[in-house]
Amino acid sequence: MMAIRFRHRNDWQCNGATRLGTESDSPRIRRILFLLASFCLFSNASPGAMPQSEGGAAYAVKLAFIYNFTKFVEWPAASYRDPGAPLLICIAGHDPFSHDLEQELRTRTAGGRSVEVRTLKPTDALSGCHIVFVPVTEKDQDKIVRDLNGSSTLTVGETEGFAARGGVINLTIVENNVHFEVNELAADRAGLKISSKLLGIAKIIKEQDEEKKN
Repeated sequence: MMAIRFRHRNDWQCNGATRLGTESDSPRIRRILFLLASFCLFSNASPGAMPQSEGGAAYAVKLAFIYNFTKFVEWPAASYRDPGAPLLICIAGHDPFSHDLEQELRTRTAGGRSVEVRTLKPTDALSGCHIVFVPVTEKDQDKIVRDLNGSSTLTVGETEGFAARGGVINLTIVENNVHFEVNELAADRAGLKISSKLLGIAKIIKEQDEEKKN
């Protein structure tokens, strides 16, 4: 199994082989972590691992997760304004990702399309985004998710209960490991097809309303 693991603040490794012994908060190291995570994550269908407390370094790995999700999710053709339209990743509210990493992401492609990254207000129209990341700092996360009902948007959060309340994917930290939860019902509502490879390493979450029915 492939994983990005953190042992000490200055010790990163991928599958027990690659170590970075430099200050993890530097822009250069965050960029390396992003590239490392993009290379490692899902290469053998295994999630990465790193501590939430590492600030910028943690978000380097989270952004790599978000980018890698694009390889395992299929959006309806109608979600693109034209055949050459980019895949749009939006951050709702406070942007926790570094400018350098977002610039790195803009050099990449997803499904043969270029990638755009935008930071928008939670009150902006987000339905045109293919992915909306909802940071833990956003207070009215449920409203953001509700407002996106009917759109083909992959919502990604990092707050406990985000997927159970209708988000599609939630990034979680368990014993210093980054994992993710998937709400299949929410994905179906959005018309998103999630690969069985991704579902196979995710924790499947039922919505709160569905749990009440059962």
